[in-house]
Amino acid sequence: MDHLISLYIDNELSLEEKIDFLEHVHGRKSYKDEAVALLKQEKLLSAALRHPAPEITLPAARLSRSRPNPFRAMGWAVAACLLLLLSFSAGRHLTPTPQNLAGPEPAAVSHRFVIYQQGTSQVEITGSFTNWQRVPLVPSGSSGYWEITLEVPSGEHRYAFIVDGDKLLPDPTVAAAEADDFGAANSILRIET
Repeated sequence: MDHLISLYIDNELSLEEKIDFLEHVHGRKSYKDEAVALLKQEKLLSAALRHPAPEITLPAARLSRSRPNPFRAMGWAVAACLLLLLSFSAGRHLTPTPQNLAGPEPAAVSHRFVIYQQGTSQVEITGSFTNWQRVPLVPSGSSGYWEITLEVPSGEHRYAFIVDGDKLLPDPTVAAAEADDFGAANSILRIET
């Protein structure tokens, strides 16, 4: 039950799941009390985090009043030239080539992606396994389901559906998701081979 309360508080449940959750919580006083206690705790934590950090002042650096040393400046110039020469020399040996960039191909698995979007004219998928390029899904008859099967390499991937060209949706059939840097959510898919 703690997991469902957490999902409810973090607004990670669908509307139907929220309705089911509230009906369940309403029927059991202990669950309601636990959910309210967790919400109060979250409120206290968020209020505590709103206080600004104390201001810190650093001591001013001491300024040297001595005369400039020409040998010190020349030493710095020689060191800079040596670093520059070494970086060019090392860069020549570390330049990536197509052979050392490719490496072994990770094993891939066919994975079927399905989403229900009734009354939609277009659904696409984008993710780390498509190099974030949009790939169109195909409608499955006139039922409102859209689908595609893609080869997905092993590893952990982030992805989302794009509905009608601009609405980003995480996969509702996958529980693991995280917020991205643009205010949307990406589903997390782990492929093991």
